[in-house]
Amino acid sequence: MNPLALILAFCAAFVGSGLKAVGGFGFATLTTPTVAIFWDLPTAIAVISIPTLCTSLMNAWRTRAAVHEGLRPFIPFFSMSLVGLAVGLTILLNTDPRLMKFILGAFLICQIVWQWLQPEKPAPEDSLGRSLGMGAVAGLMLGTINIPSHVIASYLTGMKISKERYLFVLSASQVVLRVAAIASIAAAGYIGETALWLILILSTPVLLGFFVGTKIYNIFTDQAFFRIVTAVLFLMGAVLLVMNYEGLAVIF
Repeated sequence: MNPLALILAFCAAFVGSGLKAVGGFGFATLTTPTVAIFWDLPTAIAVISIPTLCTSLMNAWRTRAAVHEGLRPFIPFFSMSLVGLAVGLTILLNTDPRLMKFILGAFLICQIVWQWLQPEKPAPEDSLGRSLGMGAVAGLMLGTINIPSHVIASYLTGMKISKERYLFVLSASQVVLRVAAIASIAAAGYIGETALWLILILSTPVLLGFFVGTKIYNIFTDQAFFRIVTAVLFLMGAVLLVMNYEGLAVIF
């Protein structure tokens, strides 16, 4: 294995895992494209999916008290995300990832602007239509470019919920999607010897980064937490637009 590739993947996994422990997303965003520089995209998705599942389970466990606030309003989101995932995996090898990342960036910015224009955030129980649509988009983004958490995060930040409920629901969504994705990836034969070695190598920076991130998470109040998450989502949306605008050439 290329030492430079391993060093870059190690650093991306550490920083990404720390971001995920704080805000529930960021690991796949940083690590998938880093791994995909040196290995093919299906292998990168296979490598990142298992550590992502593990960190999602850890996030869900440490915020498990939020389960008492209820999960029923989010069932439509979970259901439609699986539909979107099936569509995304079907078109994985027939879609330009730059186009999908550009669409994701535009989608995130539109969602954040929509949130800013709302006089008051709705309760989860009052968001059925939005839950169905956002769930489908989240699954689609996982199946095509391995980055669903930005969509899930923008969906949840638009609601009136605590940061613990936000992180628990986000993590539960990730677990549902990742289990389905890993089963599909394994069935397609993408989890080979190279992927398993990379998963093992990245386990150390993932755990270290997650530990650091949990310490940072505990510092923020709910209000400060959601302001920071929203700002990061907007920034990532802008970066995705700028870095992937060439994907529009597929359409034109």
